[in-house]
Amino acid sequence: MTAASGAPVPPSAAPRADGTPQPRRTRAGAVIVGPTRRARYGPGAVIGLPLLAVLLSSFPAAMIERWREGRIAAGADGIAVRLLEPAPVQLLAGALLLWAVVAAWAAIPLVLVHRVVHLDPRTGELSLRTGLRVAQRRALVDVVHAGADPERTGTGTIGFADGADWTIPAAGWDEASFDGMRALQEAAGLPVQPPRASLIAAARAASRLRAQREMAARIAMPWRTEYDADSTAFLAEFDRRRRVLGRKEPARPGDLLPGEPLPEARR
Repeated sequence: MTAASGAPVPPSAAPRADGTPQPRRTRAGAVIVGPTRRARYGPGAVIGLPLLAVLLSSFPAAMIERWREGRIAAGADGIAVRLLEPAPVQLLAGALLLWAVVAAWAAIPLVLVHRVVHLDPRTGELSLRTGLRVAQRRALVDVVHAGADPERTGTGTIGFADGADWTIPAAGWDEASFDGMRALQEAAGLPVQPPRASLIAAARAASRLRAQREMAARIAMPWRTEYDADSTAFLAEFDRRRRVLGRKEPARPGDLLPGEPLPEARR
């Protein structure tokens, strides 16, 4: 959720067993379709930027040491000069300084270009918010299609009866962001997409099957229907056939032998 000013109020951490959408909401009750600024900013500010600051801490630490030398040459001997004398303290202070500067710099474009949609269930109004302003307002009854890619950087789209479209970047950023789109679909009477986790799991399973079929084709290994649901059985047979090709196990009828061309190459 977010406050009326836009500050998010997080949804319940535990997903509902029945798959009911659990989007973030404003304190006024509006559904947030897409990620909030805090959701987008948090992982980078808390995880990515601190790691970067630690790796580059030697550069601001060198600047701190030059500052100390200048203060000492000027006859100053304050508490900051004494505290920053040890090299580890300089590295820590440099990392913190670099993190603060880069974090503040990264927040500026996010605030200015962030794009999200609010759905007010009481009035049936959609508002497209870009940066700090409301760019457009539309009625929920005008929505004819809506959907989002569940991947983290997936895009969401909302289409209206007059042909206009709204695009929501990173609509699949997390469960709550994606559930905002699902809640909109439900409110508009449109087909509701399955939960984000199940869609991603299905996509990964399909990708795994494509990769395994390609692996099997490289060694002329017939594909069995049981491999669709049992990856362990596929890997066991694939490993056996690799050992045959490596002359570490006797071949069975139908196995591709070492040095033998693939069936396609024979033709």
